[in-house]
Amino acid sequence: MGRKLRYVPDGGALVEVTCRTLHGRLLLRPSPELNDITAGILGRAQRLYPVDIVAFQAVSNHYHALIFVEDAKRLAKFAGYLNSNLAREVARLTGWTGKIWERRYQAIPVSGEEEAQVGRLKYILSHGVKENLVARLREWPGLHCIRQLADGEPLTGTWFDRTQEHAARSRRGEDPDPLQYTSSEKVTFSPLPCWEHLSPEAYRERVGSM
Repeated sequence: MGRKLRYVPDGGALVEVTCRTLHGRLLLRPSPELNDITAGILGRAQRLYPVDIVAFQAVSNHYHALIFVEDAKRLAKFAGYLNSNLAREVARLTGWTGKIWERRYQAIPVSGEEEAQVGRLKYILSHGVKENLVARLREWPGLHCIRQLADGEPLTGTWFDRTQEHAARSRRGEDPDPLQYTSSEKVTFSPLPCWEHLSPEAYRERVGSM
């Protein structure tokens, strides 16, 4: 069966991106190390292939991202970079040698109607609570953007340059410090297009009221 087309209307669109692990395996089980690495990859992907990230949330077997993209090409580059690098890091952390993702990411454009955009944001934010895993969103131990959207906290992560690290090991015979080839990356969040007229304070209050 042919691959589904990644459609983005002219002028850009808000898109909900979802990617699930193979057979629903809990390969994305939260940990401080995975959270930090995921944030680092997400921030680097955004810097290299600029998109407006409205929300991002990861549970143990999939993640959701709500982003505004200019076109399908930018979406493909951003998601491809995010998924390929995250897959390699998850394999390293878990020891899993098979495929990480069940299939290519799913991307669904969201209409410009306020009700539709708010509905998708609420759905993404609800993960962890709606499955009765935690009582409150801030209790979820994985990467969850509620603190950034409602509290205004920054989100930074660590990017590991595995290319340089591998070169040091194989060609120069070094045993490098794991942190020697790292850098910090920042994830920048943007408001929902339908609420972009709000002040940052009003936006945080409105998200918090959900």
